[in-house]
Formats: sequence, C-alpha cells, structure tokens
Amino acid sequence: MRKTLPAWLLVSLALIAAPPPARAEKLDPTLLQDLLKTARSYAADRTLIFYCLRKNDEMMPFLYAGVHLDIAYALQLLRASGADERQRAELIEAVLRNVRSAPRDEEDPQRNRDCAAAEVEKNLAVLKGVGAPLFQRPPFERLKP
Repeated sequence: MRKTLPAWLLVSLALIAAPPPARAEKLDPTLLQDLLKTARSYAADRTLIFYCLRKNDEMMPFLYAGVHLDIAYALQLLRASGADERQRAELIEAVLRNVRSAPRDEEDPQRNRDCAAAEVEKNLAVLKGVGAPLFQRPPFERLKP
C-alpha cells in the first residue's frame, strides 16, 4: 500500500496540473443554418418514404428506428464539432417537427408518382437519394466524427 501511495499521488497531481482538454470550436452559425436546412429536407424525404412504404407492416418499425439512429449520429457529429445543447436541440426539432407518417389506407396519386420517380425502395436499400441517412448529406459530411 505504501509503495502505491506515491505513484497514486504523482498521478493525481499530474491530472490536477494538466491543462483541461481542448474544447472544440463553437459551431459556425451559418453552417448550423445549412445543417438545419438539410435536416428539414431529410424530414421531407423520410415523409415520402413513410408514405411509399406505409403498407409494409414489417418494414415500418425499422423506418422509425432509422430516423432515430440518423438523428443520434448527427448529434454526435454536432457535439464533436462544438455545437451547444440548443443547437443540437434545434437539429432534433428540424427533423421531428417536419417528418410525417401516413395512414396505411391513405391514397394520393401525386405522391404515388413521387414514390416511383424517387425510386424509394431502391434508394433506401442503397442509402442514396431519398434514402440517404442524414449524416451522409451535405454539409454533414464536413463535420468531423
């Protein structure tokens, strides 16, 4: 015990004397606005996906889980880039305030055409176009993990 006490004391003093960990620079407000715009666009794409796949009962839980995971990872990127709590909350709001699900029996001829034009199922499977996760869309790819 006596032999470990000096070592423990030295480690403790080193930790106390060490400078605090470097903090990330504050997230640029212009970049934040671009990120929020992308988040709203992502929500519109997810709304289309929810409509297009509304009758696929097996897939629906995974679509909701995907939104959750996309937001969670985007928040990690924001935190690492210096975003404060309010900025991170604004991202959550930008997605959740704008994403909508559709009832299973809803029918909209224009949206049906939009589903076909966006190749929703294909793009969701390859994570491109409307199926691209939030954190893979510009300008999120500029954030450092």
